[in-house]
Amino acid sequence: MRSFSLLLSAGLISAGSVSLAWADDAEIIKKPDPAAIVEIAKGYGSAKLDKDDGGDPMVSGRLQGMKYVIYFYGCENHENCKSIQFSSGYTDAFTVEQANAWNKKYRWVKAFSGDGSNFKMDVSFAGGITKSNLEEQFSNWDSMTSDIKDFVNQK
Repeated sequence: MRSFSLLLSAGLISAGSVSLAWADDAEIIKKPDPAAIVEIAKGYGSAKLDKDDGGDPMVSGRLQGMKYVIYFYGCENHENCKSIQFSSGYTDAFTVEQANAWNKKYRWVKAFSGDGSNFKMDVSFAGGITKSNLEEQFSNWDSMTSDIKDFVNQK
């Protein structure tokens, strides 16, 4: 009986250490703050805060020489937005087959066909995300940039 009690205590202590590790990033971000988004973006290249055609916040920047934009969606009076979308576009037209080839190979960033080749990655804040998760989204977009450029150049 005593060994079971020690084992249970050890398990609870272990579980406690796991929650302590999570406590380091305990702040949950429920809405994308445009100023904070642009500051994270500046850590990856040039970035500036602007407004889209509808007046909602927008970040435009460059990663590895590639232009991109972060659009804010689900905004109420141009504030309290619910999600963001990373987007880059090229003037070269993309066929459905080319977009499908990209989408079959890559999971996080999606390609769309049309007048230009367009690549998009959505980030939802529904339920909240941590700052490190948000920074990881930027890291993912940054790492996919070279893949996007290579794909567009070889099409």
